[in-house]
Amino acid sequence: MRRLKNLQQWWQQRRKGQKRLYSLRATLMASIVASTLLVSGVSLSITTYLSWDQTKEVLDEALKRSAQTLAQLAYRENLGGRPVKGHMDLEDNEFYFQIINQGVVIAKSSSAPNRPFIATSDRRGYKGFNTIKIKGKDWRVFLLKPRHANFEVQVAHAVEMRYQFLEKLAKQLILAGGIVLLISLLINGLFIYFGLRPLTVVSQQIKRISSKSLTPIATHSRSKEIVAIEDSLNMLLTNLETARRHERQFTADASHELRTPLSAIQMKLQLLRRLRPELIADLAPLQHDISRATHLIEHLMLLARLDPLSPDENSDLLKQELLFSVLFSDLNESFKEEATRRGIEIHFHEERVSLCANYDLLYIALKNLINNALKYSPRGSKIEVTSGTIFVNAAKEVSERAIIKVRDNGRGVEPEELARLGQRFYRVLGTDEIGSGLGLSIVKKIVELHRGEMHLRSKPELDGLEVSLIFPVEKR
Repeated sequence: MRRLKNLQQWWQQRRKGQKRLYSLRATLMASIVASTLLVSGVSLSITTYLSWDQTKEVLDEALKRSAQTLAQLAYRENLGGRPVKGHMDLEDNEFYFQIINQGVVIAKSSSAPNRPFIATSDRRGYKGFNTIKIKGKDWRVFLLKPRHANFEVQVAHAVEMRYQFLEKLAKQLILAGGIVLLISLLINGLFIYFGLRPLTVVSQQIKRISSKSLTPIATHSRSKEIVAIEDSLNMLLTNLETARRHERQFTADASHELRTPLSAIQMKLQLLRRLRPELIADLAPLQHDISRATHLIEHLMLLARLDPLSPDENSDLLKQELLFSVLFSDLNESFKEEATRRGIEIHFHEERVSLCANYDLLYIALKNLINNALKYSPRGSKIEVTSGTIFVNAAKEVSERAIIKVRDNGRGVEPEELARLGQRFYRVLGTDEIGSGLGLSIVKKIVELHRGEMHLRSKPELDGLEVSLIFPVEKR
């Protein structure tokens, strides 16, 4: 039990120390998207580069073949020195043709300029393929001079056409890549979802684990990694449950075994005090120790009975409808003599409230609280026990709660000690009162069995200590 609490505290501290949690599913998706985009970008760049080179080669080859074909046609038509009569349709949507003789264009496509692309005076250094500028735009020109002809052929097209083709190709590649990316994300998303689903199932089962239920989780996964986690977790839960069962058994056995000899010692001590009255003062410390040990054993036996209980498995405990007026009346009768002896007033203020609760357990809880208040309050002080209702916002709904407050005006508890109240065997230092450090632990356990909450307030807000028990109102 203590090991489980230490494990929970370690995990809470670890979570507090973590500044930011991340989603494994989101991380995997982000890594897939990033890697896919990177690979797609590199592939698109390489494809575009290779396509650009190939496009230039294809278009240059087309210019060359067009010039050769045109030269053959011109040679057959014998266009060496005479002008073309009639219409000669040599136009292409992308290529522009010129047949030039002695610097004069004697035949051309209808959209080609009247002047040669490469004039005779500028022809030096030009051979085959050339890139020139016409009116600020780049043109790719192929110049062909047949051997046995007195004319030359120039075929050209705007370089911009190549860029348009490249842009169109890039758009098609981007569109295709985007479709492939979406399909890849969908498929990988499904793989990640179903691949991590066993982890989600395991995490949901782990959330149901508590100090009250250490049942091993069910193993449904076929993944070796997940099965290893489940087996390790189940082994830990089994060991914790075994340790907790041994602890409970030891507490119950030790309490039962110690109760009998302590009762015998108490009887012998009382007999000795009768036979030897002069030893009463000397026997007082022994009587104090026996009373303290008896008190501790009674609390241990009570905890041994309460520990196995849970509000879900033992809901029949809470079927009795309880009136605070009856409970307060019984408590008043129980503490009237003790309060008078200590010179302390106990005031009960009861609002008409009822709830389904176990009378005996709630009586024990309030008895422990009032008993503590009597021990640590000075003579002449007051203890107030009040009940009422409060309304709290829970799950976007306002719900009614029953509340009991036990408040004293004793010396109070320091803030650093207040946080530890309720831990088993913890006692505030500096007191000689008989106690075991289990009283508030018992109260806390009883409140949990009623699905309630316990809140403590003291210094610097109050001079004394105020314990509030809050219960859900579930009338039946």
